[in-house]
Amino acid sequence: MADLTITADLLTRGSRRNCYPIPSTGMVFFGIRGLKPELPIDTTFAASRAGNFTPVDFRRMNCTLGQWKVDTGEIAVFPGSTVPSLPNIIRAKEQGGSGTNMLMLGRYEYEKGIHKPSKPGGHRAFRQATFFPVWRTVDNLTFDLSDKLDLGSDSGDFVWDNLHSAYTDSLDGAYSSAGCQVVCGLPRSAARDNQPETGPWRTFVENAYALQQNRFVYLLFSAEELALLEKAENAKDMAQVVRFGSSGQPVKDVQTALAGKGILQSEADGEFGRDSLRALMAFQTRSVGPAVADGVCGANTAALLGVTLPTLSKAKPAPQPSQPTPAPTGSTAEPEDETDLDEATLQRLRVLILGLSGAQPILTTTMVVTPPPHPTTVVAPPHPTIGVAPPPPPTTVVTPPPHPTTVVAPPPPPAQSAAERSRANFERAQALIKEFEGGFVDDPRDPGGATNFGITHTTLANWRKRPVTTQDVRNMSYEEAKDIYFSEYWSSCACGGMPGPLALPVYNVAVHAGPGRAADFLLRSLNQNGASLTGGNKIDDVMLAAVTKAPIPDVISDFIDLYEAKLRAHPNFAHFKTGFLRRVNKLRTESEKWLAETGGDQPVTPTPRLDDEREVTVTTKEDLLAELMKILGPAATLPGITTQPSVTPPPAVTSQPGVAPPGSAMPQDQADAIAALLRQILGSGAGQPGLTPVNGALGETIGKMLDGRKSFIGIVGALLSSLLSPGAAGALSPLAALLPGALGTILSSAAPVLLPIFLALSAWGGLGKLDKYAAQQK
Repeated sequence: MADLTITADLLTRGSRRNCYPIPSTGMVFFGIRGLKPELPIDTTFAASRAGNFTPVDFRRMNCTLGQWKVDTGEIAVFPGSTVPSLPNIIRAKEQGGSGTNMLMLGRYEYEKGIHKPSKPGGHRAFRQATFFPVWRTVDNLTFDLSDKLDLGSDSGDFVWDNLHSAYTDSLDGAYSSAGCQVVCGLPRSAARDNQPETGPWRTFVENAYALQQNRFVYLLFSAEELALLEKAENAKDMAQVVRFGSSGQPVKDVQTALAGKGILQSEADGEFGRDSLRALMAFQTRSVGPAVADGVCGANTAALLGVTLPTLSKAKPAPQPSQPTPAPTGSTAEPEDETDLDEATLQRLRVLILGLSGAQPILTTTMVVTPPPHPTTVVAPPHPTIGVAPPPPPTTVVTPPPHPTTVVAPPPPPAQSAAERSRANFERAQALIKEFEGGFVDDPRDPGGATNFGITHTTLANWRKRPVTTQDVRNMSYEEAKDIYFSEYWSSCACGGMPGPLALPVYNVAVHAGPGRAADFLLRSLNQNGASLTGGNKIDDVMLAAVTKAPIPDVISDFIDLYEAKLRAHPNFAHFKTGFLRRVNKLRTESEKWLAETGGDQPVTPTPRLDDEREVTVTTKEDLLAELMKILGPAATLPGITTQPSVTPPPAVTSQPGVAPPGSAMPQDQADAIAALLRQILGSGAGQPGLTPVNGALGETIGKMLDGRKSFIGIVGALLSSLLSPGAAGALSPLAALLPGALGTILSSAAPVLLPIFLALSAWGGLGKLDKYAAQQK
C-alpha cells in the first residue's frame, strides 16, 4: 500500500494551510521532496496518484514533480529531484557554498524558456520567473538549519534555479542538478543531435508546451507535511502557517507584528516575500536562536509575535499576488551542472593560457623578497589617523676620499606583494569602518538585532557556526570582528584588487548593505563611465579588469552617489539621517584624500584574478605552469607507476630579485606553443552526452568518460610527454626540473612510454570529431 495518495483535494489543503494563492484555471506544477512515485513510468493524468516515502540522499532522484490541471482536478506525477546532486554539493562546499543550493519550501513561478541556451546541452525547459530563497551548505554535504539562507542582494537577484531535464533517463542513474528542479529523462539538445526528449521528461515538457499558458505556479511541499494533512483526523483544526510565497490576511498580521517590533521596514502588504522572510528569520534568530530559525511562522513563532493564525476550517482562499514580478537584476549566467566538463576548471585553464601566452600581464619571477613588517593597525576614533605610505629614503651622500663627493642612492625597498598591499589597504579602510560602526548597540529599529563593531548577532553565529547570545556579541573582541570583516566583506568583494581609494567605498557598502549591493553599485558606476558590463551580483575578474581602464575619481563619485541615494530611500531615514549623511560625507572626504595621495593613479599591476576564497592574487609564469600541470596531472598519470619516497631536495638557489635561477622556467617558444594549442582546444567547448560509433568503440562507459576530451588529453599529454622526455645523457628536461622531489625523474622516465599512448588518443579524438561531423550532416 502506498504511503501517500496525491489528489487535487490534498494539494488544495496543502496550499490552504500554507496560504498559497493558486490560479482558478490552467496548469500548476508541484514538487514533493522525499516522495517517489509508486508507478514512475505511468505519467498519464488521473484523479489520484500514489507515492512512497524515500529519504533524500542527493545521489538518486527520490522526489516527485507533478502537474495539476486545476480545471479538472487531474494529477500527473513524474520521478525527479528537488535537491542538488552530490557532485555539485561537494564542489560547492570547497568553494564556500557558491555554485550549488537547495530551494526552500514555498510557492514560486516558472515560465517557458531555454535552460543553458548558449551550451550544447541547452534545451527547452522552464526558467525561474520570480525571486527564489535558497539554502547553501559550507560545513557538510547536506542541508539543515545551520546552513546559510541566501536572500540575494535584492528581489531581482535570481539564482536561476530552473526546472529542466535530469540529463539521465535511468531511474537509478546519477542525475544532474546544482539546485534546479529536475525530471527524469534526456533533453532534446545539440549535444544529442537534436534527438527527441526521452523518459518522463518528454511527457512533462510536452504537456506544458502544448498549452497557451506561458507561466506556471510551482508549489514545493515536503512529503511529511502532505502526509500529516492526509492522515490527521482533525486536519481541519490545524492552524495555517506563513512562509515564503504566502499571501492574505494571516500574512498581513505577521507583517504587522514584525513591523511593530521594528524588524520589518516595508509595508504590510499581505504578500510574504523576500523582505518579510528576512525579517522573520531575524526575529526567530533573536528570539529562539539561529539553530532553529527556519523562516516559517507556525504556532510557536506566531505566539512569540502575539499573532493568532486561523485554522483550516476558518481559512479563506489566499488572494493572488498584486505586486508586479521584479525583473532579474543580477547575472543571468547559467548555473553549472556536471553534464558539462567542469566549467571552473575550464575557466581556470583559460586564465592559465592567457598568462602563459602573454595575453594577460604577469609579474617577473622573484626568488628572494624581504617583505615589509606587518602593517600596524591605526585606530583613534572619532578622527582615526590615516597612515600614509612613507616617501622613498632620502639620498645618501658618501664621500670616499680622495675622490670627489659622490651621490649614491640606496636601492629602493622591495615592492609590496598583492596580498601585502591588500592587507595594508584593508587596515586603512577598516579604521574608518570602525568609526562608522562603533561598539555594542541593540537598536529595536535595526533588523540585525544585537550588533558589536558592526557585526550582527546572525553574522557572528554564522562565523562561529553555532548559536550565540547577546552577551556573546557584547564580548566579541575587535580582532575577531576584523577577521570577519576581512573574510566576509573585504575579500568576498575582491577589494584587494582595486585601487585603495575605490576599495574604501566598495568595502563600506559591502559592510553596510551587503556584498551584492556593493557589486551592483560598482557595475553601475563602471557602466556610467564607459564600461559595458552585465551581471553585478558578485565582483569578478571581468569587473576588476574594467576597473583598471576606468577613470577612478569619476567611478568613486558615482559609486558614493548611488550609496547616498540608497540611504535616503531608507524607510527610517528621518531617524538615521544624521548618522547616514555623516557617513557619506566622511566617505567622500577620505576617498578624495586617498586619491590625492596617489595622484588618482593605481600602480600598474597584472590583471588580478580571484582564487576560490575570492582573495585577489597575482601569479608568475612559473606558478601558472605549475598549476597547469596540477590540473592536467590526472590525465597524464600512467597506471602502474607509483611515486617513490621523497628525497631531501637540494638547497634552494638564491638569485637576485627579478631574476629566475637557471632551469626554473620553460623556454618561451614551448610555453607559447602549449598556450596556442590549448586556446584552440578549449575554444571548441566541453564534451557532451551522445556517442557515435567511433567514440563508443570501447564501450559506453569509457566512451562517455572520454567524449570530447580525447583530443584535449591526447594533444596536451603528447606535448607534455615530449617536453618531459630526458635530454642528452639522461639529463632532466627544464619542465621535469620544475617538479618537486622524485616526481620529475619518474615522469621523465615514463615520458617515452606515454608519448605514443597520447598520440593514439589524439588520433582517436580526431576520428571521433569526424564521425560526429558526419552524423550531423545526415
